[in-house]
Amino acid sequence: MALRLAATPALRNTARLMMRQQPMGLVKIHSSVSQSNSVVSHKPDRLHGSYHWDIERAASIALVPLISSQLAFGASPVLDTLLGVIVPLHVHIGFDACITDYFNPRNGVFINKLMTGALWLSTTGVLVGCYQFNTNDIGLTEFISKLWV
Repeated sequence: MALRLAATPALRNTARLMMRQQPMGLVKIHSSVSQSNSVVSHKPDRLHGSYHWDIERAASIALVPLISSQLAFGASPVLDTLLGVIVPLHVHIGFDACITDYFNPRNGVFINKLMTGALWLSTTGVLVGCYQFNTNDIGLTEFISKLWV
């Protein structure tokens, strides 16, 4: 049965197309580019993007003990500071991933820059607001405790 499927014209054509495909780094983007221009390719780096992933996971994992220690031990200025930095960082990374997925620069450069600028502006505003709330008011952990009760 496997030999019979391999002999079908559709699978043969697909196999031929797959054998003819060039690696993505060698594909010529525009045919109007003269032959004298060489394609600049970046040196592959297996660590590229890994730090971003590590920071994202560390921020997500750090929220669990921070919130649980706030519930167990009560309000603390150290927890206020940590929550005031980790929560906006976590939210920023999440919204940045949404902007990258849904408003990528290939579809619209202007909307991508607008959304990224709005994200950075709002993240800065949230960080300043958390700092002001922690230093001039009751603090995040006390606020969460009052909401909880």
